[in-house]
Formats: sequence, C-alpha cells, structure tokens
Amino acid sequence: MFETFTAIAPVVALILLGWALRRAEFAPEAFWTGLDRLTYFILLPCLLVNGLAGANLDELPVGDAVLAAGAGVLAAVVLMHAVRRVVAPKPGAYGALVQCGLRGNNYPVLAIVVTLFDDVGLSAFALSLIAFVPLTNLISVIALVRTGSGKGAAANALGPILREILLNPILIAVALGLAINVADTGIPGPADTILEVLGRAALPLGLLAVGAGLAFDATAGSGRAVLASMAVKLLLLPGLVLIGLDILEIGGTYATALLIHAAVPCSVSAYAFARQLRGDAKTTAAMIAAQTVVSIVTLPFWLWLATEFL
Repeated sequence: MFETFTAIAPVVALILLGWALRRAEFAPEAFWTGLDRLTYFILLPCLLVNGLAGANLDELPVGDAVLAAGAGVLAAVVLMHAVRRVVAPKPGAYGALVQCGLRGNNYPVLAIVVTLFDDVGLSAFALSLIAFVPLTNLISVIALVRTGSGKGAAANALGPILREILLNPILIAVALGLAINVADTGIPGPADTILEVLGRAALPLGLLAVGAGLAFDATAGSGRAVLASMAVKLLLLPGLVLIGLDILEIGGTYATALLIHAAVPCSVSAYAFARQLRGDAKTTAAMIAAQTVVSIVTLPFWLWLATEFL
C-alpha cells in the first residue's frame, strides 16, 4: 500500500498545484496554453524517443494488449449505448459521455508506471498508448460527429481530426523510438543528451498543465451524465480491461500499465476535441473535473489490485 501511495501522491500534488497556480493567476492565460502545447508536442515525445530507443523490448505483448484493451473499450461502448436514454438523453451529453468514458490522461499513467517500474515502465507506457489511443480517439470522433450540435460543420472537421490522430506526436514518438530500438543504431551523443534533458521536464510540466486545465465550476448542474462518466471511466472500463488481462494471462508490468491507463481520468484535451467538433464542451469540462477528483480515491484501488494480483 505504501508503494501505491508513493506512486500516486506526487501526481495528485502536481495536478492540484497546477490548478491552484492558474486559479491564483500566477501566470497569464497564454502561458498555460503554451505550456500544454510545449509538453504535448515537444517534451513528452522527447522523453519517449529517448527512453524507448534504449529500452528492453523483448516479448512486448502488443497483440494481446490491443485485444484486451480493445475488447474492454468496445464492451464499454455497447453498455453506454444501452443506457444512453437514461443517463444521457441529450445527444451532446451522450457524445461527451462516450469520449470521457474512454479517453485516458497520458501524464498520470506515465508518472505512475515510471515511478513503479523505472525504465521498464516507459516500455509499458508505450504499450498502453498503442493499445488504447488509436481506438479510443477514433470512437470519440465518431461519437462527437454524430451527436454534435453542428453536424455539417463537424462532418467537415472529421478529415482534419483524423489527420490529427494519425499525426499524433505521442504515437509518432513511440514509433520512432521503437524503430531506433529495433534497428539498434542508438541516438548520437549530443542528440541523446538533448532529448534526455528535454524529456526530464515532461512529467512535472505535463501534470501542472493537467491541473491548470481543470474547470470545477462547470460541474454545477451537469446531472446524470457526469455521474455516468465517472462510473464508466473509473470503474467499468478498468474492470472490463482487468477481465481481458486475466483471460489473456497478461501480467506484471505490462498488465499494470494497461489497467492504470484504463483507470485514469479523461484527458483535459477532450475539452478542445469537443469544441472543435461542436460537441457539448461544458459537460465535457464537468466530466473531466469530476473524474479527476474522484480518481484520487478509485485509482489507488486499481493500482493496489494490479500490484497484488497481476
């Protein structure tokens, strides 16, 4: 249990610090927008390329991981659709529920698995990205396009959004790091040092940006859809993924990373996604904030379960 607390406490502290700094107007709004972009497009990719290029990737269970994550995600989608008229009768709220019920925040996942497993954790994190990110982003786009208030405009935005998924800097960094690893060429000395220095800043700055993006004032009056999103993202999805991991006999570090990815709250970037596709951005913001708070309780449970039984 102490190991679980050690892994999660710094994550929670940095997220709360980011929220408090923005609330106190410590820096102008443009700073937080720039920080989020810097972390997403530069710092985290540098960390992934540098770490994966020299990581031990023997017997990485990509096929089983994709199957376990995909089965859990699709089962969650079916269940959300079955109860949509009860928990999210408005189309916009249902689109927000699907997105926030599936998409996980990368920074807490990375922070936790690296704290627990050091360099091996980076490989496990990359595996979780491969297993979850393409499928959950694609389903989120489809849900938002079909339920957005401006369906024509949203449909026109589908092409750029799909390009954004395919050109996702995180996935590109994973692919590049894996390619260098397989080719066994290594990264030249100066470039390796630069990537390492930039990568060190990814986690603390990324978690600060997550906290700064939280909008707790949006939770007022958001209703059953927000509660449903918490139930799906923080309880149902990780439970379904855990069943898949058990059936496929995936254990250890890789299983822990996959379960944590399923159990973390929705990414703050989901708000921008919803706005771009004319979805219910206000409800999305409420879901992100509520999930982040409640995950302080639920995430330690799943992490304990993973470390004890996987």
